[in-house]
Amino acid sequence: MSSLSDLLNDSNTEQLSARRITAIAAAKGIEVSNTSISKYLRAVPEEPSEKILKAFSIALDIPMTKLREAAGLPAGEMEPFVLPESANRLNTRQRELVLHTVRVLLNEE
Repeated sequence: MSSLSDLLNDSNTEQLSARRITAIAAAKGIEVSNTSISKYLRAVPEEPSEKILKAFSIALDIPMTKLREAAGLPAGEMEPFVLPESANRLNTRQRELVLHTVRVLLNEE
């Protein structure tokens, strides 16, 4: 098993099925397929999306940083990254540039 599937299975103390995990995530606005959820519970080697990790975080009450770490991804921070209030003065082009820079940085890791 992988570190991620070990964490998922150890944290799934109520033995929730992939369908149940999918339903819990859907109730919180995270739409994922139970096939995808099942894949990670069985340790199929594939890098999970942030959406899949979020579904597990919600259903199994595991912090996102811990899930990312177990998946071999940069752990990140617990709180979201928020620009200072003065960033509201940026025009559309500047905002797009900031967002593009963030996307580039995330893809490099």
